[in-house]
Amino acid sequence: MTARTLTALGAVCVLGIGTGALLWPRASTRTYGIPSDDPVAHGYVRATAARDLVMGGFVLWSALAGNRPAMQAGLAACILAPLADFLIARERSGNVPQLLIHAAGVAGVSATLALVRAGL
Repeated sequence: MTARTLTALGAVCVLGIGTGALLWPRASTRTYGIPSDDPVAHGYVRATAARDLVMGGFVLWSALAGNRPAMQAGLAACILAPLADFLIARERSGNVPQLLIHAAGVAGVSATLALVRAGL
């Protein structure tokens, strides 16, 4: 599998996560690691959903266009989101399964970026 294909698949996953959070914010608070029934919290979940949709859309576009510099820039920027999510979830609840999901996001995006940089 090429780095370009892996990048596109990862972007589609992020678009799915963003769509799910936009449509079902209550359920998304649980998978994020900070469960909440508060409608105000659901507004913030929808904001992170919008972030995921923008990031996923940009990275998918750059992968489909075969634009390596844009893929590299997009992936490098995208590392910050799961890293911030990890730190926020750790501070608020520290649930290991959710922390592992965020850590896997950092690792997966970092590995994909390394493959794109290597020209694979």
